[in-house]
Amino acid sequence: MKPEEMRYCSTGEVHLDFHGSTYVGLKYLFDHFGMEAVDEVLDSTAKKVYKSIYERLQRGDSSELICHWRYYLEREKCDFTLTENPDGTAVLELRECPALRQLAKEKIDDRPLICHSTEKMNSCWCEGSPFEIVIEPLENGCRQTLRRK
Repeated sequence: MKPEEMRYCSTGEVHLDFHGSTYVGLKYLFDHFGMEAVDEVLDSTAKKVYKSIYERLQRGDSSELICHWRYYLEREKCDFTLTENPDGTAVLELRECPALRQLAKEKIDDRPLICHSTEKMNSCWCEGSPFEIVIEPLENGCRQTLRRK
């Protein structure tokens, strides 16, 4: 899949504080309404904003998720490798997470909430699909393994 074929493909300058504003929103929800509210918003985002990734995964097609990973991580000049397999599985080794990098610039150290959002989005995308994404933390990022259940 090519980036221009993705349903959600922003162009132009990457919003310089996308990660910071996302964090502030999640933190507000968590502080005022709890983790249930955070999860509700993340579920809705995964299934409605990133609708085509979710729907393709439901059909057993991981191409848009893999394209999404590569496209945005390259745009953010991240240190990563993405190994795709012919069966639609993949391993993303993110040695430098762009969200953690940006939050560190802002002197925000809340890896648990940021990592939770990634885990929740992944689990929502894979819910009811033939896939699962297993996350292993690394020092400044993580390894995400997209595999068949």
